[in-house]
Amino acid sequence: MKFGHSFKEALQGQSYPQHWVDKAIPYGQLKKLLGKVREELTRNGYDPDTIHRLLADHNAEYRLRVENSHILRPKLVVRPSASTTCLRSDTAPKLLAGGEPAPASEPSTPASAPPDLSSVPLEYPTSSPKTLAQAQDAGWVDIPLDSDAKFFNIIQTDVVELDSLQTQERQSMNDGIQFLGDEIARLARPRKGIIQFAKSDLYRWRDIFELYLAAQVFFSTAETATGPRDSEKARKQLVWFQDEVNKRQLLQKFKLKASAEAYTRFLELNATLLKNFKFQELNRTAVTKIIKKFDKQTSLGVKAEFPKAMSSAPFIAGSIAKDICSQMACEVLSRVPQIVDYTCTICYSICWLPVRLDCDHMFCIRCMIKMQNRNKELCPLCRAKTLLSATEAHIDWKLMSYMEKWFPKETKEKQRYNELERRRELLGEAYVDTNDGPCIVM
Repeated sequence: MKFGHSFKEALQGQSYPQHWVDKAIPYGQLKKLLGKVREELTRNGYDPDTIHRLLADHNAEYRLRVENSHILRPKLVVRPSASTTCLRSDTAPKLLAGGEPAPASEPSTPASAPPDLSSVPLEYPTSSPKTLAQAQDAGWVDIPLDSDAKFFNIIQTDVVELDSLQTQERQSMNDGIQFLGDEIARLARPRKGIIQFAKSDLYRWRDIFELYLAAQVFFSTAETATGPRDSEKARKQLVWFQDEVNKRQLLQKFKLKASAEAYTRFLELNATLLKNFKFQELNRTAVTKIIKKFDKQTSLGVKAEFPKAMSSAPFIAGSIAKDICSQMACEVLSRVPQIVDYTCTICYSICWLPVRLDCDHMFCIRCMIKMQNRNKELCPLCRAKTLLSATEAHIDWKLMSYMEKWFPKETKEKQRYNELERRRELLGEAYVDTNDGPCIVM
């Protein structure tokens, strides 16, 4: 199936809002205009083979420049000496005094031999030094074209409109993210603190966000596939996340009705982001395809220059998924701390009690005591001699209170384990009763 047909079907079949579809890249219109560009070039004697030879010999350049008015201006220039060898006598452009080409609308006067363009003087003012632009253009002749200017003007106009649309959608999603983050912070606040809250869904939301981070919906950190995902892979990862949440029955475990509603909004936000991402991807593909077709039919070679000329356009250079995911991580996911961020890198359990060494690396107190008993003096991470100097003063009491508040189950479990380890050190393995049964003496 040709891309133009599949592009039209994708716009109509993905339930995009009509105002999105209206601002999509007009691929069909550009394709028709591309035929006019080729006709105009051929009419002036620059068929694809001729242009290919001129470019290969560095006797022609096709320039894409953004003017001060931010308008993209294409320009085909050739060397006068090359024109006489590559063009037919009836198609060679006439030059006015000063090296300027005659307007394309004026009829050409038949000549028995092609004019020697290299003999025409290229005059420049001598009263002041040449600017860099003048110096660059010296020795080149402009080939007057009209269709290519219209072609790139349509692309630039539509990309600017897509930028505007994307900005509006991004702002709308950012507002929704901020509201959702505040709501989840309220629903997942710890029960322990100055005020004893009756109910909290802290652990349910932690499990949900742990699955979401593992899904890596829009970006992958895997060694074999690092970077942004395409829209289809992102859709599959989002479906996997939903299936895992349902499989573990996390929604049924919510204690607060508002948590289920917040989860629905969280899914809707991801679905909206996926739709925006897919729309951006679809239109980017349309731009890439039409530029590739432009090069194929004209041999002008703008594939490398076009992205540079449009680098200031967020729709071309940026990614809405990257921006929104960053915002979501700051405003939503960070509201529920994950245990992996507070894990001791020696025992891989929660870092309780946290001991912060002079090198600023942190480990749990039991691991520090064991290493000090073995006379280890180097930090396991940076190899600085900071381990033996650690004392009670190195305990991070503020972080300890934070962990006790946000990880009540994990800290209690680690505290029981530390007490067991301490008894083993003092009394030996034979005197430890791990069952904590009733006292047989009394």
